[in-house]
Amino acid sequence: MEWHPRHPAFQALLAALLREVQPVYVVGGVVRDLLLQRHDHLKDLDLVLDQPVLPLARRVADRLGWAFYPLDEARDVARLVFTAAQGEPLICDIARMRGEHIEEDLRSRDFTINAMALAITQPASGGMQMELLDPCGGQADLRRGILRRVSPYCLAEDAVRLVRAVRFMAQFAFTLDLETRVQIQRLAGTVRLASPERIRDELWKAFTFDRPATTVADLASLGLLRHVLPEVAATQGVEQSYPHYQDVYAHTLATLTHMAHLRAWIAGTAELPAGGAWPLLVETLAPWRFHLRQHFAHHPSTGRSRRDWLIWYALFHDVGKPATRTVEELPAAAPDDATPNPRSRSRRYRFLGHDKVSASMVEERLTWLRFSRPEITLAQKVVAHHMRPHLLHASFARRPISRRARYRFFRDTGNRLGEGEVGVDILMLALADYLATYAQDPPPDWDAYLRHVAELLDFAFGEDGLAALMQRPLVDGHTLMLHLNLPAGPQIGRLLEKIQEARAAGEVSTPEEALRFAEQCLHHKGA
Repeated sequence: MEWHPRHPAFQALLAALLREVQPVYVVGGVVRDLLLQRHDHLKDLDLVLDQPVLPLARRVADRLGWAFYPLDEARDVARLVFTAAQGEPLICDIARMRGEHIEEDLRSRDFTINAMALAITQPASGGMQMELLDPCGGQADLRRGILRRVSPYCLAEDAVRLVRAVRFMAQFAFTLDLETRVQIQRLAGTVRLASPERIRDELWKAFTFDRPATTVADLASLGLLRHVLPEVAATQGVEQSYPHYQDVYAHTLATLTHMAHLRAWIAGTAELPAGGAWPLLVETLAPWRFHLRQHFAHHPSTGRSRRDWLIWYALFHDVGKPATRTVEELPAAAPDDATPNPRSRSRRYRFLGHDKVSASMVEERLTWLRFSRPEITLAQKVVAHHMRPHLLHASFARRPISRRARYRFFRDTGNRLGEGEVGVDILMLALADYLATYAQDPPPDWDAYLRHVAELLDFAFGEDGLAALMQRPLVDGHTLMLHLNLPAGPQIGRLLEKIQEARAAGEVSTPEEALRFAEQCLHHKGA
């Protein structure tokens, strides 16, 4: 078998290690991806050595200019990091072999597809010789698309491996073998013993792949969902009234599916589906695709892109519905009532305030999962305001949304929180939510709804929208105090906000007009 890392820094590192110890064992995803013929750019490498690691790794790192970190001194694991002038850092984790032989080390791992190694040696004649070690049949499982435990003990030894199984199912579209599935279901409750950070990382990776709704369904079928995302599990069986045609859980899965399509289209990794509601949606969003791609390329926290947060918004947007549901009995429906859900003909379900309750639950769950405060605040904002585009659409019917209403939407949803407009994130969630609400494809009033979305996007990204308003204000607080003979205080802030809103509505455009407007506000006691 032939394999050579493309990056010269990795090549130099392997050569330096081989001068110190042989063989060097390459383990983990590199071996798996090599056999799957996936040749993505290598950014991290996992190695195993049959001798003390920390002193050797420090010595090699110093020689080559890599940063050295003792990742786990008790288990003799080191991390080396190489940061070039451009590009992402390269990471190499080096661990001491567990057991007396490499086969014993491999048999202690989680799944057979991860229990393979490349034994690399360097003969005196030069070059590198490689041998594939596969004591657990991982290569055969790769060919069959099967995810199988290494042993009956490996899943019980580390509870996070239960969630990792779902992540690998999402990553490779593999099927769990029966014995592995049964054991995960039996051990599902033990996942609470794993650290929240490790659960977070596995969930995050799983939701970056193409089918997040399938991932949630897999978590549920294995009994894991109620332990890692109990708020989502609680939406199962919670019925809704028309126009909804599914319970809250099924609606959430549909929203996830639509959001995954949107995320892929924004990123440029896939086109949107060809039929139904999608062609008109593409036509509406196409003028803003570059801006959307820039907006969602930002990282609220290191290593987690804003684009992938779209899935988490969809996942949590309705988790407050079980706690806020009320039921109203209705008169008997006419025989020809075409309401999709027959039971909703005799009952009306309401979920007043579910958006705010959902936002509170988002904060609690994301805090438990140890996400960063900027990420939690962002998700809270989006979930708390996800009904605003629907309400704007209903309020303006087939009329254009006024500039004042557009301004208030972005102001109230947290203008300039972190990087970019939170309102843009809310619009993407609203689109996926609207599509998932109706059984019809395209949904009713789709063209008018998209026109309203386009108006808000134009205000977010257009030249005469938020960009213009965020430039130098017409007047500042000091000017107001001098002109109106007012002391510093909250009244000045309120006046400045009213001027900004009037400017957005096109009612004032010069400093002189702004000052006259402020005088009128004072005269009518509006500030």
